Amino acid sequence: MIRESSPTPVYEQIRAQIEGMVRVGALHDGDRLPSVRQLAGDLRIAPGTVAKAYTELADCGIIDTGAGRAARVKRVKPIPEPLVRAAKTYADEARRLGASLDDAFNALRAQW
Repeated sequence: MIRESSPTPVYEQIRAQIEGMVRVGALHDGDRLPSVRQLAGDLRIAPGTVAKAYTELADCGIIDTGAGRAARVKRVKPIPEPLVRAAKTYADEARRLGASLDDAFNALRAQW
């Protein structure tokens, strides 16, 4: 989900969401990502925005890209399951309290 009201650039939102899905195991080694044009069309954003997100993911070793080839997920170290469960608990509580995503991140960042 892209939040236009977020101070975080759209390409960074895309990058973070895909990386998060890989690290929690929602996307696996070898899974194919939508083409740049397809994802841009689905999100109604410029293809260059998606391309920038994919480039950053490739630079970090999260996905593999190449000219004429589909972007595919690479094998990466997953987030440990206990941490994923703790994050879900925190997210559920933050939503129950009516906190925004930015407030939840900021609260976590302040405790770090």
